Amino acid sequence: MTIVVGFGPDVQSNAGLNLAGQLARSTGEQLVLCCVVHDSWESPTLARGIDSDWRNHLESLAGEAVQRARAELPDDLDVDQVVRTGRSVPRVLLEEGKRREASLLVVGSSTDGAFGHVALGSTSDRLVHSSHVPVALAPRGYRAGDVPVKRIVLALDPTRSDVSLARTVAPLAASVGASVEAVTFAVRAQSRSAMGARIDQGVYDAWREQVEEAHRVVAAAFRSANPSTVITGTHLLEGERWSATLESFGWEDGDLLVVGSSEHGPLARVFLGSTATRILRHAPVPVVVVPR
Repeated sequence: MTIVVGFGPDVQSNAGLNLAGQLARSTGEQLVLCCVVHDSWESPTLARGIDSDWRNHLESLAGEAVQRARAELPDDLDVDQVVRTGRSVPRVLLEEGKRREASLLVVGSSTDGAFGHVALGSTSDRLVHSSHVPVALAPRGYRAGDVPVKRIVLALDPTRSDVSLARTVAPLAASVGASVEAVTFAVRAQSRSAMGARIDQGVYDAWREQVEEAHRVVAAAFRSANPSTVITGTHLLEGERWSATLESFGWEDGDLLVVGSSEHGPLARVFLGSTATRILRHAPVPVVVVPR
């Protein structure tokens, strides 16, 4: 198994590379540096006749980008490097991931996003809606240093499909030697009427019981999948805004947030739902989106 990290010839940030290095260091898997040259020519004939010099220039830049990327990583990591060309960058990365039997595809955030948070760009947005393997997203400006992955925070929605994520996440936790914490993040709307408030309270009480039961089931599923996995706790965190709710969790260096893809998406593919999207945008740590 390998970890594939994708970037372009004109990469402006090492955030994705830093996350990939941290994950490879934690799992012991080989890291594949995949620099993708975007080929936008519709006509191969025109491309050969008019743009061969420009293509060669881009491939030269890609080779230099790969060398710079390798120089950023510790010497003791098992690293392979490759330059690929294609009209669709996400498709090239997906094909490389399949070719390498990747356990993770890693990309950085858009440079237009907020510093310290994940921001989807054109490539990462496509990946989190089509990948067959988990996609790891680095916050903008992310630097892991020498800190390994220490804790996996599973963002859990109390549904049957989210509970089943334990079977997917348990091997990841085992491979990095991380503890697991299950957390349900929720934004609770306030009713303006007394009657509405009583109805909302009844619904809320039933939902809270469902959350607590889901947490118990998930903890048991993790222990069944890997008895050595340490479950450090389960939490229900609520707030009036997603930003405040995510900030209320005690994030630490070495945390990795895991969210499941939407149950309404294609089977066995990543497909980011609305709740996962909100969590992703406000998370201050790397996020892994896993297919169901």
